[in-house]
Amino acid sequence: MQSFKDIRGISKLILILLLLISFVAGAVLSYIWTIAFYAPSEYRLPTKANVTIENVQFFADDATSFNVTVLNPSYSSTVTIKNIKVETVEGKLHDAVTPSLPISLERGTLRTFQSFWNWANYTGQTVRVHVYIVDGSGSNLQTSTPFMNFTVTSVNLDSSISVNHFNITVQNAGSPTFVNITRILVNDENVSTVPSLTPSYSLANASDAPPASFMLMRNWTDLQGKTVTIVVQTLQGYAAYKTVTAPSPVVLTISSVAFNATISTQQFNATIKNAESSPAKVDITKVTIHIENVTAEVTFVATPSPPILQPSSEVLLTCTWDWSSYQGRNLTVSVTVYTLQGFKVSKNVTIP
Repeated sequence: MQSFKDIRGISKLILILLLLISFVAGAVLSYIWTIAFYAPSEYRLPTKANVTIENVQFFADDATSFNVTVLNPSYSSTVTIKNIKVETVEGKLHDAVTPSLPISLERGTLRTFQSFWNWANYTGQTVRVHVYIVDGSGSNLQTSTPFMNFTVTSVNLDSSISVNHFNITVQNAGSPTFVNITRILVNDENVSTVPSLTPSYSLANASDAPPASFMLMRNWTDLQGKTVTIVVQTLQGYAAYKTVTAPSPVVLTISSVAFNATISTQQFNATIKNAESSPAKVDITKVTIHIENVTAEVTFVATPSPPILQPSSEVLLTCTWDWSSYQGRNLTVSVTVYTLQGFKVSKNVTIP
């Protein structure tokens, strides 16, 4: 009797197992049939190899390069990455030099490339990085470069102070990194500065960091009334630009030089004029004469005194110099007048 009950229990268990197996098998067959029917239209794989850009990194402490991380998906095939370019806001494509390219990338492989392109002129802007491959679909990714607050805030060209030097002010407050200033250019010409840039000048980036002032030791007489472009370059690859127009020229003339033997052979007079168009006053500091390959400084008395020449004014200089030994020899003397601001003007006359 007990054996019969055991057989009945086993039969029920087998029946349950058979039902479960039938259910699972039916479900699997239904899934296979459904996938076989719908998969061709729902799941389409690329016919050509393709890659994706997983990440682009611009580092604030180096504006000359950036990193691009590229993935060749597992469903793709081996690809050859040939070049990388950057598209800027104006739609221009820039070549990014990537020394490791061209290179093969196996499917399912992730690789980061360092590309060299100076993006200092595109700080804080949106750019699009493009990766190109051979015989396949490349990829592109839009991103933004770090914002830099590195600027030339002022350029002070003041002809009433000096034309032998001028001052500029540079600021970096609030930038994501400090900078090391290495060169300052005036119209593409490297100039010496005070303080010196040897080897570099470190400019902090704290939000309350003070600006830096530099005296540029360059005579800018030739730049009067012209456009002046200042470029401040850094070790990190950044450059700050400022374009200004220099003041109009200071026009000085020696309107007359008078040697009068009936008055005295120990002195002569020179009249100096500052034109009405001049933007600044000048201070006369020195007078020299040059004759027979000899140059000498002479003392003078100004009328009016002190010898300050405002625009549209003139001053008479009575200069002490013994010219008696040159009298009657038909010699030419060059008279040169110098100013505190660095200007000078000359006039050649014949001793009577």
